[in-house]
Amino acid sequence: MGFFSSDSKVPSGPPPSYPDKDSNPPPEKPPPAQPQYSSGAGPSFQPPRFAALVLARRDRVRIVNFPENIAPALGESIARVWVTGIQQQGPYDANSYEWKLSGNPWSGWGHEDVPARRLMVHILHTLAANGYHLVACTDMSKRGPDKDTLIFRPGPAAQRWFFAVSFNEFDKIRLIDSPNDEVTRAFAAAVRTWPLGIQDEKEKEPGCYQLKLRGRPWLTGDGAQVNAARILACSIMASMEMQGYDLAGSVDMSIGRGEDHGDLDTWFFASRI
Repeated sequence: MGFFSSDSKVPSGPPPSYPDKDSNPPPEKPPPAQPQYSSGAGPSFQPPRFAALVLARRDRVRIVNFPENIAPALGESIARVWVTGIQQQGPYDANSYEWKLSGNPWSGWGHEDVPARRLMVHILHTLAANGYHLVACTDMSKRGPDKDTLIFRPGPAAQRWFFAVSFNEFDKIRLIDSPNDEVTRAFAAAVRTWPLGIQDEKEKEPGCYQLKLRGRPWLTGDGAQVNAARILACSIMASMEMQGYDLAGSVDMSIGRGEDHGDLDTWFFASRI
């Protein structure tokens, strides 16, 4: 089932039987016409208008194939959240609009790491509130280092609470913009199941809770730790689902810093529709 599919009705009885051999067969009906994309006048099937969000270079947000009303709403959200400001903005071409931000939000390290994920939280919220919902995160470039393109499907507008879980350095995991204390406690309890234990946990900055694990779960070559890291990921997902939040997308949104400092996906959870 998709986001917005409705429950289909189950037939109340068996299908009608074939006619008896002696009865006249019913006239054959022509097969139903197949829906066609619009190519001129007359009724036709209109496919949903999917759209894309591109995290370009180190500092740009570009929307592609969205309707015109999305750019003002998204621009207001970006300006409110990205406190270092917008350098410039405007149409990129006939089908897209782009914001160039101050700083380097997609670098994936330093003091912009948490604000960049908070920015994405607000972008996803604004798009959902305007009827566009994340359905895919995909790598569409062979140029490196690259980032994901986010694909959105139109649907009913929904006020959804988004928050982020990021995997940092070799051994850290962060919860960004938790919706409430219950979610924070459930997250921390799940992370504390890490078999090697926790070195440290703290509020890294307002709205960001960080746990530092023992070992190197995001870089290890040890098979037991590799498996334990995957079990930890499953535990986090299960705990968030129990709190009423589903994984909306896993996004590669950073370029990283080389082979041993490569970027990891950031998870974005959202309240259920």
